Amino acid sequence: MENIRKNLKLRHFRLIEVLAETKNIRRTADRLNITPGAVSKSCLEIENILKTKLFIRKYGSLVPNKICERFIIAGRRINAELKHLMTDLGTHEEGFYGRVKIGFQTPMLQDFIIRGVSEIKKMHPNLNLTLNYAARPELLAGLEANFYDFIFVNLTNIKAYSRFKTLSLGTEQYIVATMKKIFSIPDVLEKWHEFSSFIWVLPVAGLAMRDRFESALAARGLALPSRLIEMNSPIGGEQIIALTDAYTLLPLTMIRNLGWPIDSSDVSLRFLPEMQLENGIVWLNDTELSAAAKYVRRLIVNKINKNIEL
Repeated sequence: MENIRKNLKLRHFRLIEVLAETKNIRRTADRLNITPGAVSKSCLEIENILKTKLFIRKYGSLVPNKICERFIIAGRRINAELKHLMTDLGTHEEGFYGRVKIGFQTPMLQDFIIRGVSEIKKMHPNLNLTLNYAARPELLAGLEANFYDFIFVNLTNIKAYSRFKTLSLGTEQYIVATMKKIFSIPDVLEKWHEFSSFIWVLPVAGLAMRDRFESALAARGLALPSRLIEMNSPIGGEQIIALTDAYTLLPLTMIRNLGWPIDSSDVSLRFLPEMQLENGIVWLNDTELSAAAKYVRRLIVNKINKNIEL
């Protein structure tokens, strides 16, 4: 153990991670701008320090083994801690410095996240904030790789992963909508023979709400509409719905933000429990957040809790 602490260098972690990605000594050398001989020598040096092999040679490639994967995770954690250290060193009485990275895919919380980030930037102009909208699997993978400090997503099945810590911030209800009218999902399913003949714009398979909608249909012996447009991003969705007179699934929050009269007496909505999504914030329970990231997380969460009835 003492030998590992004394002899491992930060460059060792970077080299092994690149080598695991490329599975090739020459490509690793090109990426790190060193010679193939230096890559081979460093790899042997690291394996001697650890007293174990990190790769399996297979069909001319270097395939990382389990110890190698664990080594890479350790390197990412060390790298994340160094980033947090730099942020903490830049914190003084005049405000926060450094960078906080936030991922999100939650229509229900989006407005509060944006308002919170804007407020923080005004108070701490030297604190740089990165907001990244992405698919939920990409956000979770990015969080595990320490690319994000924390993310806002739906919390379905996340508690099964021991590395993630979650905080629920509200439940989102979904409805069916066109550009002119809104419908309760139970009403649509009861008259599916009529609604299934229309054009539908739905999330691609694998996204939470699409999978839940398919399950709700299957439980009633119903099939997906045959006239279907699938999307993995909401960008451009409104325009496609308008141009094709399509039906789609939308969160209630988005409808409210569009100013549609969902609270008026002539609109009565019913909801399916299985078509609800619990939204919240997720961070790693085995990685300490920087002081700046803790501050940003606390401010945004407080803003959400003040405005959303849990």
